[in-house]
Amino acid sequence: MTDLAQHSATPPSAPAHRHVRCLVVAMAAGLAAGAVTAFAQGGVLPEVLAPLANSHGPWALVAFALALAAPAARTGGLTGMLALACMLVGYVLTNDARGFPSSSAMMLYWGLAAVVAGPVLGVGAHWLRHRQGVRAALGTAAMASVLIGEGLYGLTVVAATTPVAYWWGEIVVGALGLAWVCALRLSRAVTIIEAVVCTAVVSALFPLATFYGADLMRMLP
Repeated sequence: MTDLAQHSATPPSAPAHRHVRCLVVAMAAGLAAGAVTAFAQGGVLPEVLAPLANSHGPWALVAFALALAAPAARTGGLTGMLALACMLVGYVLTNDARGFPSSSAMMLYWGLAAVVAGPVLGVGAHWLRHRQGVRAALGTAAMASVLIGEGLYGLTVVAATTPVAYWWGEIVVGALGLAWVCALRLSRAVTIIEAVVCTAVVSALFPLATFYGADLMRMLP
């Protein structure tokens, strides 16, 4: 089996309107996802899915999925950043309209996430779809490690106050996504090993980053 990128790679000279359309869709979808998250935190979700509205995975997954349509890596990175930033805007505006002002700590945390993690997710999505070799492996790890890493954080840090089944679910989804991509998208054994190792390393570091990020939020007003 050969890498699908040989057949699906997008030329670097994609029309400008494709770049613009991707960014506009990312902003609109981001605003909508942020607004939905705000309403979802109002107790409308069943208990086992309650963390869905309070975790990194869903927003990261939306940003990653939107960036899959990016015609270039640079556009993918910008798509990921704008998607997360607009999710934050949609969330804050919706909560403000409902009489629930957002803290400056939360806005700073997610603002930094948009700037730092957004481009990584976006470029990773583009690499996964349009490249091969190590870049495709890194693109695979970018998303899988967020889901698996956050699942590990949930099981080790907040399991006493949140549904354990949700965190196991994130780990399973991340692992199945990694396995699916390795089986159907990555053809060389060395590329699969790179994807698995990178995912394992980032997943192990994710709980630490999340823990200290939460500490930082508590220190700010």
